Amino acid sequence: MKRVFAFVGFSSAITLIVLNTVPYFFVKFILIFAVVSLLISLLVKRLRQERVVPITFGAMLFSCLIFVLCMQCDVIPQKSLDGISTDVKFRIVDIEEETDSGYLYTVKTESIDAFDSPQNIKLKIKSQTKIPADYYDTVSAVISFYSYTDNAFCSFGDYGNDIYVRGKLIQIDDVTEDAKPPNYYILKLRLKIKEIITESFDEEKTGLAYSILTGDKGLLRDDIRESFKVCGISHMIAVSGLHITLICLLAYYLLKFLKVSVLPSTVLTFLIIIVYIGVSGYSKSAVRAGIMIAVMLTAQLVNDKADTLNSLGFAVFIMCLNPFSVTDAGALLTVTAIIGLCVIKPAYDKKLRPENKILSYFYDGVFSTWSVLLSTLPVGWLLFSRLSLVSLVMNILCIPIMQLALVSVLLVCIFSGVPFLVFIPKHIADFSLGVLINVSDFCEEKFSVLYIDISDELVGVAIAALLLFAGISLLVSHKIDIKLMSVFIALILSVTAVFSIYSYNHNAYVRVSDSGAVMIYDKDSAVIIDADDKSDCYFMDEVLSARNFDSVAVYNSVSCKKEIRKLLPDADFKSLSDCDENVCNHISIKCDNDVILVSVFDKVFKIDENYVRIGEYKAYRNIYERFNENGDVMFIITENADVQIKEGK
Repeated sequence: MKRVFAFVGFSSAITLIVLNTVPYFFVKFILIFAVVSLLISLLVKRLRQERVVPITFGAMLFSCLIFVLCMQCDVIPQKSLDGISTDVKFRIVDIEEETDSGYLYTVKTESIDAFDSPQNIKLKIKSQTKIPADYYDTVSAVISFYSYTDNAFCSFGDYGNDIYVRGKLIQIDDVTEDAKPPNYYILKLRLKIKEIITESFDEEKTGLAYSILTGDKGLLRDDIRESFKVCGISHMIAVSGLHITLICLLAYYLLKFLKVSVLPSTVLTFLIIIVYIGVSGYSKSAVRAGIMIAVMLTAQLVNDKADTLNSLGFAVFIMCLNPFSVTDAGALLTVTAIIGLCVIKPAYDKKLRPENKILSYFYDGVFSTWSVLLSTLPVGWLLFSRLSLVSLVMNILCIPIMQLALVSVLLVCIFSGVPFLVFIPKHIADFSLGVLINVSDFCEEKFSVLYIDISDELVGVAIAALLLFAGISLLVSHKIDIKLMSVFIALILSVTAVFSIYSYNHNAYVRVSDSGAVMIYDKDSAVIIDADDKSDCYFMDEVLSARNFDSVAVYNSVSCKKEIRKLLPDADFKSLSDCDENVCNHISIKCDNDVILVSVFDKVFKIDENYVRIGEYKAYRNIYERFNENGDVMFIITENADVQIKEGK
């Protein structure tokens, strides 16, 4: 049977997505279903002869067992540490993140002094000051543990990185210098790359250069990140198959040009890819792409042609050995994008690909992006609330420029310290990075209306119907009518775009962030309340960067005033001091003792220290250090003052 790993990998991934979505109580029923289905497929001769059926149910059962094993052996024991403060010995295993309240460290414990507690676990700890220790030194300290979520999709990627609890550093008792493992030198290389890029480019381009090369967005300005998101080109600032493939091809053909034989060049290329994956922080999409490259390089050695889908399925299967890796948005988008390029795009090529080389280039750009959009639509609906239609054009324009930027920034890092060698790549990088920033800014300003809302349940039903249609077609005729599917999705997106544009122009929104900021806005005006730290500013930027407000009013948001003025220099800006003003024709704000009353159309929101309330419904506020159990909450108010509540997207 062809593509065994494709069936195994994709079946495992789909099963794990379901297991991570449903409450843990239901997992045992899915496990029983998998056991019964596998037995039936093995006992019924017709199903057994199909082979794909027992393989699919076998992969499903395997995924259930891996998930249960991980929950029982890792997640549940580690969550038992919640609320405990005790002595811990740990090592810092990744570059720290600087936050408004101090530093966030990823550490690996050596011992935890608590009865029957798990040992040698990975976690993130918060510290108000920088820890005076080098990477992989042993630190003896007191840590207070806390649990912050029970769902991998809400863990911001922590579950996928084997992190199930967090901690606060109470005090440091001792630091001991230890021998360094190989990854220590990878971390030092990442820091050196960061230093070189910071010295080589101005502040605006430094963050983009560093994120394109390493996938680390710590230096990237929020407005640039948001403009890339609106334009549908965020994949360029996360190391993925596009980056890994380009680096692999550069290394392989350079070694081939230098007349290095096949075996050494293949091994050296593989080692370069391993180092690059380490520099990228071992992101899920980079690891997946690295596994695929390894399979293809191995096939090159044995003179066998690797099947892309089978290689992808094998990479997905390896990733599924960690049952929470499927909750990583980047990995899901990368995998589904490759499926679009390997399955949907070739179907178009057979009937539509032009012979002319110039037309062929534009055809590849449009239909590659369209194929990716088709295949990633279910993931977009599941994990995000918006979709960029302008990405169809932006990817054609920006991917070649991004590739030029990636190669030139890499050369700047390699030849740093040699002025005559670094001169040309530095200027090429400056130019290409500037073009990416300017083009994305222009696109965001002019076409943000094409960044459409796809969170509606009807869109989900339509996508489910589409997938059902595709599944039935495969079972009945062993093929999918790509033209019919394209028409169906084009219709879904067209209707969704019309409703999204209508909502954009006729609805008002009240959003409550996890950290307690409240934002009320329509297409022209915005009121911002209690946006007082970096996370609040980023939450606010997501909206402000995607819209061109005529007026913005702030209340208790001193630290974010500068950000607002920078994002909207032409807007009518006012700081509400008496808390008793009309913001626009249907939004007003008043104060009643310690309660802020915001009127939107004829609905009144009561905002106090703990909650945002409308009627009987309330959304939590000011809960820093613990996560909102509802996720990011949005109230949507129509012109006739109907209220719709959306959560967790």
